[in-house]
This record gives sequence, C-alpha cells and structure tokens, in this order.
Amino acid sequence: MRAYIEKIILSCFTVFLIATMLYSEYHLEIKEKENSLYFVIEENIIKTWKKDKIQYLFLPSYVKEEEVFLASFSPEFYVLEEGETIQKEESIKGLPQEKKLLCQTVESKEHFTLYILQSSNLATMYLYTNNHDLDKIKEDKEYGVAGSIQTIDQNGEHSRKIGVKEIRGRGNTSFAGYEKKPYSLTLKEEESILGLPAGEKYALLSNASDPSLIRNDLVRRMEEELHLRGAHRGRFVDLYIDGLYEGNYYLCDDIEVGTQRVNIENMEEAMDLVYTTSNYEAEPLYETEKAKARRLDISLVDMTGGYLMEREYSQRFFHEYEKIKSGFITQQQEHFVVKSPSYCSVEQIEYLRSYINEAEEAILDPRGINEDTKKSYTDYIDIHSFVKKYLAEEVSKNYDGGVSSSYFYKDSDKKDGKLYAAYGWDYDMSLGNYVEWMEEFSSNTEGISKLDHHTYSSPWYENLYEKEEFYKLVKEYYAGKVSPFLGYLVEVGLKEYERWLYDSAIMNEIRWKEELLKNPYFVNREKTFSDLTDFIEKRKKYLDQEWIE
Repeated sequence: MRAYIEKIILSCFTVFLIATMLYSEYHLEIKEKENSLYFVIEENIIKTWKKDKIQYLFLPSYVKEEEVFLASFSPEFYVLEEGETIQKEESIKGLPQEKKLLCQTVESKEHFTLYILQSSNLATMYLYTNNHDLDKIKEDKEYGVAGSIQTIDQNGEHSRKIGVKEIRGRGNTSFAGYEKKPYSLTLKEEESILGLPAGEKYALLSNASDPSLIRNDLVRRMEEELHLRGAHRGRFVDLYIDGLYEGNYYLCDDIEVGTQRVNIENMEEAMDLVYTTSNYEAEPLYETEKAKARRLDISLVDMTGGYLMEREYSQRFFHEYEKIKSGFITQQQEHFVVKSPSYCSVEQIEYLRSYINEAEEAILDPRGINEDTKKSYTDYIDIHSFVKKYLAEEVSKNYDGGVSSSYFYKDSDKKDGKLYAAYGWDYDMSLGNYVEWMEEFSSNTEGISKLDHHTYSSPWYENLYEKEEFYKLVKEYYAGKVSPFLGYLVEVGLKEYERWLYDSAIMNEIRWKEELLKNPYFVNREKTFSDLTDFIEKRKKYLDQEWIE
C-alpha cells in the first residue's frame, strides 16, 4: 500500500514539474479573471477555449485519458454533477466524449460548463511561437516570429521538435476576410513533416471559406491521379498554437525549388555562394517598363535554368510591386513574379522574359507557331503538364483558375528546358463553393470556361484549348483519369471524407461557428456534403457528355 501511495505522489510531483517547466519555457500568460483551464498532455499544454460560460477542452486524436492532467497553474474546480473536486496536478477522469460537465471554481465560486471533445483519425501539430504574440501575427501579415513545432500522427508517433525560423500570416482574401487565419512556416532547415516531401517552407491552409474543409485536398488528389509532376496531397491536422486549439488545418508544402519539391536546377543556391540577402539588396536596381531585377556581377555558366515563377494578375502585381524582388511582364501583358532565384540578374530576367515571350507568341498563334523562330508551342512548353493543370482548374470550376496561385517552372536546357505548369493549391472556392459575387460562374455545373471567365484571366489556356493536340489530350486524360475519379468520389470517396474528418470537423465548427456562417449557403455539415456530392455528380455528367460521349 505504501509503495502505491508513493507512486501516486511521484506521479503528481512529475506532472507538477512538467507543468512548471512548460510554464517557464513558454511563458504562458495566465489571466486569473478569465479562469481558463490549462491541461498538460505529456510535454505539451492545451488551454481551454472560452465562449460565454462554457470552457471547451478540445483534445487531439492520440490522447488517452490517463495522460490528461490539470496543470499546476490552473484553478481547481468542482464537478457539481458528481460532487467531485478536480485538484491541481490531477488527471481528468473518464474523458467523457462530447459530455458537458457543470463545474464551479474552488476560489471564485464561478460556475461554468466544461465541454470535452476529442478528435479522431488525424495528426496533431503543436506550434509554439517564441514571443507568444499570436494576436499580432493575425493582425499583420508582414509580422513574423520564430518558434518550434512538434507533430504527433494519428497513431501517437511523436516527431522531434523542429525549429521554425518564421511563422507569419499568408494569403490574400483568406487572410483579410476571416478570423481563422492561414499561416506560412519557414523552417530553420529542410525537414519532412508528417511524411510530406522535405523542404524549408510549408503552408497551413485554414479552409475558412470551405465548410467541407476538403476541397483543397480533393483537387490535389485529382492532380495526383493525373500524375502531374510533383503533385501530392497535404495532411489534415488539428492545430494548437501556444496551447490554444485553432481548428482543423490543411498542412501542405509551399511550392519551392528542392530535390523533393520542384526538382530543377537550383540557381539560387549557386548564387548564394557569392551573395547574401544584404549583398543582393545593396546592388543597383534594374527597372524598365517590362522587368525588375538587380545589376549583379555574377557569371553563371548556364542561364537557361532553373526558374520558378508565379503568374499574378496585374492589379496585385502592381499593388505588391515594392515587395517583388524580381519579375517581368510579357508582350501580351502577362505578369510574372520570379520566385527562384528570387534576386535575378539583368541577364537572367531578360533571358527568361525573352523565352516566355517566344512561347507566348506560339501559344497565341492559331497554328501554334512562333513566326520568328518557326518553333511550335510544344517546343516551348510541356504540353502534358499544361493539360493536367488545365483539367484540375476547369473540372473544379475554380474561380481563380489560371489567375493567381498559378506556378510555372523551367529547368536548364541541359535537362529538359521546357516551360512546365506546376501543381497548385487555393481550391477552397471551387467545386460549387462560392460567394455571391462569383455565383453565376461558380454555381453552374455546366460550361467550359477555357479559364477565360475572370476579369484578369490569362489568354494562354483559351488559345491552347483550340489547339488540336491539346484538346485531344484533354479528352484522353479526362476519360482515362478524371471521370473515374469523380465517379469514385460520388459513390464512395466523399462519404469516406465525411466519416474520416467528422470529430475534428465538429470541434472546428464549434471553434469557428461565426466564420462558417459568413458563407450564406452553409446550413450544417450534412447539407454541405450533400451539396458537394450533387455538384460533382452533375459536373461529371456534363463533362462526360462534352469530352467522352
């Protein structure tokens, strides 16, 4: 008996030490007037989220009931329904799934309801910021801080702690229009998180505008089915930042040059052997009406690649012009921001602009020929990647398809040298999800847009669609890959998604109910999946008639 009592005392003392160390390490501010509860799970802390007189304890998938302890710096409380006092350093017993416990704090006698919910099937990400100023990150997209992350997969497999060089807000409409913010992570070194291709940059997409939470994953999965080079799915995670549950997020890699990302010649790496960021900034700026770069005294043996660039629409290009390090405008007013190398030399930017101009002329020519070089558009672009990217955008009726978040890359001529369309993201407003001002296009399951429906649409895909070889491949890839995939989603896939994410989605809905209601068409999760199924089924029927039958 004595040994048993000593074991209990030792366990409580261990929890006390863990809680004290975590409190010291992360300097979590405890505001006594809020009476928020803090729970220790192994080496991590979870705070309750307060809404009126309810405190929600959102627990991750992997947790077992004996692993959850009330931290030593939380107020102890009574569970009034059972007459039991939950002491500091004591385990929460039973973990009642989706059960509300009527409670009262011991000192202040304040009544509240403790509502305990637990996720299932998903990985967990704990993100800690060094200065614990998440509010400032949410307010200012340009503000970034360092920190660390740890992930635990759905089976309870723990990663080591990974250093984060910077966490900051990301996105445009998704950042400005919603309280549930998307985030960008830059790691201290290349890492693989939850099995994703290793790299330095990751995105945490909030899917705040998508009540289903799954559209980004659905379209990435379509790109995977099409074997679009580099395409792969992200990971759904329950995200905790500085101990507070932030909801269901979609973790994916940022599009960057790397052996496991966009695997092309890394010119930036070679240039960084000569220059640092401060050196780049110190060099004279090169600006014309069509290009922006730096006058760099650097001699590269191979100017032909690799390059990674993003097509941006003109209004945003000029709005963010001061932040753009390198970019150019084509003869047909296509605006490109060069992502790698981020600081281009004059020779690099003019080489790249010249190549894209030549390719563009061939694309826009009815015969697909550049008059000056006599080359075909297929000599300039990898037609298969362009077809696959087009299908992902067209089939999903993505309102921003080909307008923004549209990446291209070109490797060295010693390898391939052609222009490729890269895999993408930003599909939360697709597959029938829309806001009122895009309703006419986005809600209609019929129609072939050729990605030419937007005010800022590129003319490239409209012209490519008229090319016989391009159109033939569109039909072949659709019939062989996309149509069967859509059929699978309608029959089985969407039901699997709904079951898979159910518990996490319920927690996310409680946490961000007001955000979900910003979508005027949101009623509940069941209706959301019913509408999504209906849209995909009708879209498939129309496209089958157009491209197969």
